[in-house]
Amino acid sequence: MTAVRATTLPDPQGTGPGRLSGNWLTRGRDGLLTAFAPTEGGVLRWTQRGAGWTGPDLLPAPGLLPRLAVAQGADGYIHLVGMRPVGSGHGLELVHAVQFQTGRPLLGWDVIGHPNKDPQWTGNPVAVVDGEGRLCVGLRNGGSGVSCRSQGPRGGWGRWQDLGGFGVQESLAAAVDGAGLVELFVPSQKAITHYTQEKPGAPFALADRLDTRAVPGTLSALATASGSVSLFFVDDEGVVQVWAPRRDPQPRPLMKAAGPGPLHLAPAMIEGYACTVLAQETGEGGEVAFAAYPAENEEAGAWWTPTSIVAATGTDGPMPLALQEHGDGGLIAMALTGDGVPMATRQKTAAGGFALGRWKPLV
Repeated sequence: MTAVRATTLPDPQGTGPGRLSGNWLTRGRDGLLTAFAPTEGGVLRWTQRGAGWTGPDLLPAPGLLPRLAVAQGADGYIHLVGMRPVGSGHGLELVHAVQFQTGRPLLGWDVIGHPNKDPQWTGNPVAVVDGEGRLCVGLRNGGSGVSCRSQGPRGGWGRWQDLGGFGVQESLAAAVDGAGLVELFVPSQKAITHYTQEKPGAPFALADRLDTRAVPGTLSALATASGSVSLFFVDDEGVVQVWAPRRDPQPRPLMKAAGPGPLHLAPAMIEGYACTVLAQETGEGGEVAFAAYPAENEEAGAWWTPTSIVAATGTDGPMPLALQEHGDGGLIAMALTGDGVPMATRQKTAAGGFALGRWKPLV
């Protein structure tokens, strides 16, 4: 592999720390995995080839800041959403590129823009692809509310939709339900607001409001076994809560959080049962904990199993984590350490239950 490395260092424009979000470990229609990470002036890509990996390949994107959100639709297309400077001062704009096939060049970058006339950094964008392959991007705006913009049915972009709100946190959560509709969760200082669509591509409408506070940066959403969307977050008591508005108007406690960082989710089949897998950093220096429980059965509870990433040198702040289904039907977890080295661990599908192997660098 080359010496080029990913970066999660603060960017020189002073727009906040670098960030990698979304499911940046993807699986193409050919079953092969691809991992993405931001670097100075571009994106790094690692591509699975048979039992091994190639890369990192540098995908140039002049001016791109070390922020990247990744989303993938049912069609297998991979959407990258980044930020780059515009104008003078600290102006920023969102940009978008697509990878249609594993290992192929990116198509883009096209400009999404910014919801504010004075487009400075306001928060981390969330990106999600609806059931018809249209990308939707949500972002805290300059008024501390939230704005969204979606692709049109024939390409191009619709207008920014201002959903209002006040005191919105920097990081939102979104997922696509079983009908292909986007559900958006917006955390503020005292509540979590839930927005839905009536049909694909439709504007967002207020659906529910939960009067509770989530620890900033811990929200993650996932469509579970029934096709309904569940929001996972950590409350002020350090408990992982699961809120599925279509199943229950109130959140359900699952277990104590493993640490302070974001929650990462994936569906999985374990011994023939539909389950939900969670991963979270413990805060103990390169340690990641995993848990699994029967999907939509929070009453069963869950228990963390810690694992250690020996090569997690240089880690400063949360490590980006991602979970994805592997070609053998099990899960693979990947972490990007602070010195830009991707590490991976795979589920031992022959062992029964949910067991993981040792963390190893990509080879």
